[in-house]
Amino acid sequence: MQFTRSVLWLTLIALALLAPLAQPAQAQKPEYGYLWSLEFDFEHNFNGLLTIEVGPWKNGDLVAVDATSKATVPCKRVGIVYLKSGDAVFDGGHLECELNLGAIILANHGLVVAPQDSYGSILFRTDLESTAANVAPIFTHPDARYVVDFSQTWAVTVAQELENNLGPQQAFFPGVIGFSRNTYTLEYGCVWLGPCNSTFAVGPSIQVSPPGGDRISFATTPTTFMIGRDGGTTFRGRMGALLIDPGNTVH
Repeated sequence: MQFTRSVLWLTLIALALLAPLAQPAQAQKPEYGYLWSLEFDFEHNFNGLLTIEVGPWKNGDLVAVDATSKATVPCKRVGIVYLKSGDAVFDGGHLECELNLGAIILANHGLVVAPQDSYGSILFRTDLESTAANVAPIFTHPDARYVVDFSQTWAVTVAQELENNLGPQQAFFPGVIGFSRNTYTLEYGCVWLGPCNSTFAVGPSIQVSPPGGDRISFATTPTTFMIGRDGGTTFRGRMGALLIDPGNTVH
């Protein structure tokens, strides 16, 4: 009888020790991701408005938006740039802006992102009216550069260079007058686990490049970018709203 009780107690103790190991497995937390866009309206100042959206991520796309935040991206003018009727007027000057994307996402949403992140698409759009027949840098970032060639009075060439192992790309638009107001749109997008291609548009005219390149690499660490300048070359003219909008899949 004493022996039986001892065995019973030893069995109960062993089961108690093993109990934590027998707990049912907990479901994995959903993967979280983010999207961001940077917009300049030039109505009241030269600063950009950064919008961030975060939420559950699946198959390379944001399934839902759980939280949204906004932050100011400060820009300073260098040389002659001024605001007029909702435009930024460049007359030999340019804008220098500071973007610390990773720090803003961490502060606003507690999400840690890689110093050099990967995106499946990027959209660039702006309204331009040139006053000089030259090759004009519009947006100059270490990982994304956009240029419009106004040197011919009867046509324009738009070009982009991204960190996507593709090299510079451009499209020629005859019949477009650079001294007139036009909307310039450039979009590079990759299908999820599929090919990538570029779309260039000036007003209603559209050109699509053959597939090529990889997903875009873009810095999230403190970065300086310029609007209206690249090296010693500047854009001269008027710029309306400017939008930089990376995403993971084609918009």
